[in-house]
Amino acid sequence: MRASFHRSNSRKSSISLLYSKTIPKSTDPIQARVIPDYGEYLMKISIGTPPVEILGIVDTGSDLTWTQCKPCYQCYNQTSPIFDPKKTKTYRQVSCQSQQCSSLGSFCDNSNGCIYGVRYVDKSYTIGDLAVDTFTFDSNSGKSVSFPKVVFGCGHWNHGTFKKTDSGIIGLGRGPLSIIKQLDKSFDGIFSYCLTFIDSNATSKIRFGREAIVRGPKVKSTPIVRKYLDTFYCLILEGISVGRERLAYNYSINSNSKEYSIDEGNIIIDSGNTLSYVPREFYDTLEMTLVKTIKARRLPAKIGTFNLCYAIPKDGEFNSPPIVAHFRGADLELPQRSTFFEVEKGIVCLTLVPSKKLPFFGNLHQMNYHIEYDLKNQKLNFLQTDCSKPH
Repeated sequence: MRASFHRSNSRKSSISLLYSKTIPKSTDPIQARVIPDYGEYLMKISIGTPPVEILGIVDTGSDLTWTQCKPCYQCYNQTSPIFDPKKTKTYRQVSCQSQQCSSLGSFCDNSNGCIYGVRYVDKSYTIGDLAVDTFTFDSNSGKSVSFPKVVFGCGHWNHGTFKKTDSGIIGLGRGPLSIIKQLDKSFDGIFSYCLTFIDSNATSKIRFGREAIVRGPKVKSTPIVRKYLDTFYCLILEGISVGRERLAYNYSINSNSKEYSIDEGNIIIDSGNTLSYVPREFYDTLEMTLVKTIKARRLPAKIGTFNLCYAIPKDGEFNSPPIVAHFRGADLELPQRSTFFEVEKGIVCLTLVPSKKLPFFGNLHQMNYHIEYDLKNQKLNFLQTDCSKPH
């Protein structure tokens, strides 16, 4: 969990690449298994011909899908076999003369092809060959569904706060490099996931296309706003309630003005971030409100990333008032077991933390919600559910 919190605190990166091609439309609804991994969620897909299974982090805050590749000049320790591009018949490196390589903004070796590079704020990075290969998914019918010539990164130099279980990252952002964008016609612009609690032994599924639609009378919807980089899914957070007290999540239109309004697209939903981040000014109000209502022994010092921490009472029962995130049109109650997380034995800390950078709504606060991304109608649909059960 410490590794997840650290990576969550500094994982932002940026990369741009334009790519267009024709992908055949699948008649079978596509899905993949999602496995909880202590603050991250891993998705099973296969790359190559014959297909080789990889486990990548489910990441709606990134575009590029990449995996560690042989030859591994510098790689982090990985439990599963490392992908070998020489053993797949359909692997091709993207050429230096191609539009996608020239759009990458990286260096290029004409003798070896296009080289990509992604660096994260915490100095984690992946560098390797920009390539295409066949991607294979499971489907509802039990048959595999394959898509040729999907762009991905074949990483030969990879370093950072990645775990042994991670083969790399599955990019599900809305930018041109993501799987969602590349396979848009096959997915109909719809995908959904349901994240189990991090200590659960149960797996869940991420679905694409018509079977990903979230249905039911209790479904709540909020608009997706295009803002910042094309990668991100931005939402409108109007406030957060602590018990019966609602705190407005406002931004000033003008630093010299006393007028305030809700900023369109003021928080990013991100399955690859463990924690949630809010602006410092709002965080201070949130913390002060919680401190007034929680009857437990607060710890005086900051613990790692966390500002607000408490000792768990001797009876083992730590209680906080209900915390509800008010998105436009959708109120989400945040589970206490993830909002105050036991970061060390006998110590719980608030997992909403202050940030000077972009605000994020992380995966700890998405757990046990079936979440649908409907890119045709530009909305996000939520349904509170037990994600450990079939859905």
